[in-house]
Amino acid sequence: MPAKWLPTLVLGLSTGIIGCGSSTAESSNSGGTGGSKVATGGGGSGSATAGSATAGSPTGGSASGGTASGGTASGGTASGGTASGGTASGGTTSGGTTSGGTASGGRAAGGSGGGGGASTGGTSGSGGGGSTGGKGAPVPSKGCTVTDGLKTLTTGGMSVASGPATSTRLKITSGGSSREYIIDVPADYNPTHPYRLIFSWHQAYGSDTGNAIGQYPANQGPNFDAKNYAYFGLRREATAANEPAIFIAPGGIGDLPWDYNRDVALFDNLLALVDANLCIDDSRVFTTGFSFGAMMSYALSLGRPSKLRGAVTMAAANFSFTQPTNTHAPIAYLGITGMSDTRCPWVSNDAKKEGGKYCVLQHAEDNGCTGTIQTTTVGSKKYLCYDFEGCKAGYPVKVCTFDGAHTPSSIDDGTSTGDDGLKAFIPPLAWKFISQF
Repeated sequence: MPAKWLPTLVLGLSTGIIGCGSSTAESSNSGGTGGSKVATGGGGSGSATAGSATAGSPTGGSASGGTASGGTASGGTASGGTASGGTASGGTTSGGTTSGGTASGGRAAGGSGGGGGASTGGTSGSGGGGSTGGKGAPVPSKGCTVTDGLKTLTTGGMSVASGPATSTRLKITSGGSSREYIIDVPADYNPTHPYRLIFSWHQAYGSDTGNAIGQYPANQGPNFDAKNYAYFGLRREATAANEPAIFIAPGGIGDLPWDYNRDVALFDNLLALVDANLCIDDSRVFTTGFSFGAMMSYALSLGRPSKLRGAVTMAAANFSFTQPTNTHAPIAYLGITGMSDTRCPWVSNDAKKEGGKYCVLQHAEDNGCTGTIQTTTVGSKKYLCYDFEGCKAGYPVKVCTFDGAHTPSSIDDGTSTGDDGLKAFIPPLAWKFISQF
């Protein structure tokens, strides 16, 4: 962790805001390359887990430490071995067996497209952004042929106190360690319908429980509950659009919960497990997260683009976190950063190309996009979104900056300030980006 964060950490212990990440009480400015028009925004704790699954571990050592039941994992940051991030060889679950291997996962080719239009809550922008993709035919997972897969997967699991009735707390063995995760499956789950699968990674000092019950910031501000803000508000948006999705909230280890070399194996194992038991669309698997969770999502977007259709990161950073070898394969990417964020800043170090800006620019380069990023201004109380031009068909890159600090739930409507789980501008914006595929 950089020395510059140490004063913030001390402050965070009393305020609930910590590092490039935060507790469940958790609560920049330069151009880039390229040019399309912009859209201006106006705009519990859980109980002990049961139901374990063993998935084949990728090559590499296992992580030390363990996960705490129902909350933040107890074991400090595991040093873990360096899992090569290979595919899981599959293994046995205590509630049934997984057929190992990874999801076949190609991605919908998508069409070219899109006019520039406004982000949710914003005024219309002129001109067109890059390719918006199209809704190609789904790629059904192996689980689409398993009629009792949901029962197999969730047998022995536990409900999540204060969470959605459709969420279940489970365990899986990954890298030789028992890991916790929460999965949310639509109440009217149809084992023949391929659903989108969305991974939702919690922040530092957070937990899978906090993710599932919508606890951000904990007990601060209105509408931070399961109904309005479970899985960063995306569950609410998917339900309202009548396009229910399956969500997975992995549980991290320790206060700084993610380590790419260790947790890429967890991602692979969970994806293989769900792919074998549930009906998902292998061409529509997404990842999202805030702060430390955004760092994990960004790392996955570099190291696992063949398994992901897109990534939505809220306060991502590309420093103080293991960066995998970039495959440079295209992936749809939406990056969101507050211009007053000092924990995961828009620009941390221009010379080293560190900060949220450079996460976006990396994907713009990999996707063949052009354009010059335009950002909002501090004091405007508005967010501003920019779509790169010329991106490979079906692989848009979008960036939204807002007048605010380190948060995934800013109201940012031109008149108000603060956080609100229902009025936050990011959930509908993120869902619009995901649902175009």
